[in-house]
Amino acid sequence: MANDRTVSWINPIGGHGDTLMISGVLKLVLEAYPEKRFNLVRRTSYLAILKGHPAIAGIGFPPRGAPLQLTSYWAVPDFDKDNIRAFQALAGMFGLKTPVPEKIYVPEIKDDSHRLLLENIPWRSGTVVIAPSSCSPRKAMAPQRWHELTERLTTRGAFVIQLGEERDVRIKNAYSLLGLTTPMEALKVIGKADLVVTSDSFFVHAAHYAGVPAITLWGPTSHKVYGYEGQHPIQAPVVCDIAGGRCITSTKPNVYSTQCQFNFEGHCMNRISIDEIMDLAGKYL
Repeated sequence: MANDRTVSWINPIGGHGDTLMISGVLKLVLEAYPEKRFNLVRRTSYLAILKGHPAIAGIGFPPRGAPLQLTSYWAVPDFDKDNIRAFQALAGMFGLKTPVPEKIYVPEIKDDSHRLLLENIPWRSGTVVIAPSSCSPRKAMAPQRWHELTERLTTRGAFVIQLGEERDVRIKNAYSLLGLTTPMEALKVIGKADLVVTSDSFFVHAAHYAGVPAITLWGPTSHKVYGYEGQHPIQAPVVCDIAGGRCITSTKPNVYSTQCQFNFEGHCMNRISIDEIMDLAGKYL
């Protein structure tokens, strides 16, 4: 374990999507400053992505008084007001001159532990990965809407794979891999798909990394902040007056893990048109 006090420690906060952005920014830092290295605070959920990163000198626990590199990009002044892109805000926090290219980097997998998983999926042309869930329930479209979407995709001949956590609601007519993939394995699965349909989550960033077409669904957050060029964003209509329809902001941290207070029809994510998703999906099926 490296514990040099002159090396900054990174204690990532946020979800796996944030960690993918951090990984990309760290690679850009290394390219700009080849001698620069960081230590990583040992937290299991982030090691799945950052372990083996060339910018990480060591993994462990920082000594008292060690310098700490922050990753809370949403705390950048005027982040919400000015629609600053998350990747650019994070890059600026690490001392990079922005704008920077928004490239996600993932350390190479040294083994073939994912091979058995990939070999046992019944792949076929027209494979669509769906990722309905999100760390915040406010960013998720209701399962009923995903059931409808998946039924229509399979009727059109698509093979639909669902990725996510074991606790997520299983979507009918989808080949479920819930709880069966690590973040790195999920990246491999996405890399073999023809299309990804996802809420604002890790899978937006994963599709960008894999270079796979993605239809991304947005409501209380904005694709202008978190999405990527080349993806197909669908922004839900504003149906409430809470923060102009963007209820997840740095000034309202208490709402992130809570359900939308409006009913099924009132939740903005449930106003997203399934017809619009299908029209976009038709380009790849």
